[in-house]
Amino acid sequence: MNYKEYVFKVTPVLPGREVLIAELSELNFESFVEEPDGLKAYIQEEGPTKEEIEGLMAFQIEGTSVEVTISDMARENWNAKWESDFQPIFVGDDVVVRAPFHEKTSAQYDLLIQPKMSFGTGHHDTTWLMMERMLSMDLEGKAVLDMGSGTGVLAILAEKRGASKVDAIDIDDWSQENCQENADLNGCKLIKAEIGDAALLPGRAFDVVLANINRNVLVTDMPVYSSVLKPNGLLQLSGFFPTDQDILVASATENGLTFVAGKERNGWMTLGFVKNEG
Repeated sequence: MNYKEYVFKVTPVLPGREVLIAELSELNFESFVEEPDGLKAYIQEEGPTKEEIEGLMAFQIEGTSVEVTISDMARENWNAKWESDFQPIFVGDDVVVRAPFHEKTSAQYDLLIQPKMSFGTGHHDTTWLMMERMLSMDLEGKAVLDMGSGTGVLAILAEKRGASKVDAIDIDDWSQENCQENADLNGCKLIKAEIGDAALLPGRAFDVVLANINRNVLVTDMPVYSSVLKPNGLLQLSGFFPTDQDILVASATENGLTFVAGKERNGWMTLGFVKNEG
């Protein structure tokens, strides 16, 4: 699938950027990159027109100027841009996410990522939050689902932390391909990279489900996540804002899950749940 890139120049940056992110999330944009002077947002295939975007509330804020340019994302351009900008990401002292052209580190989990049109290098706060939470999980011998896998970085960390089975699912064919390539790059043998959505899940069973997507998809798929979780299994969610917490907790509770803990980082959030017994 192809992506479109929407580049927003926002003056002043706040609060316009936050309003934009909230509104674009409702339009199913998949990923955001915060820039010093605005925002970059990505969506698959045919996204909203420039006229539709300019009708958003963010463009109507008094005293705020917003400009948008829209372009198609070519795979080779994405890689060139990424390689020119990418710096290693550190999650505490134990995890480093780096490119193959960076020097190897002494971190316990030294992860190599070479993205294509896939998201999830660890730069975004949601991916960082998920990795940090995974460091406190007991994944030894566990069956793990990485839903919305992107580059596969969460799936790779899961296998490195002892998971016995890792299913990595994404709706994007490039992500599936990239996830498998990154799994091979890290010597991972237990990751199964697939193209699809929650419709693939019935009949499977997991000890841990990791889903870093967006609020709307998470709410829609919550019944399926719960159904494939084993009793006392863990569900970890990210890809949303603190203002979405109540909606997600309510949805999870309705589907037999108990809220455990949440954490916020730079305006993004992760929430953890456990599957009730019986």
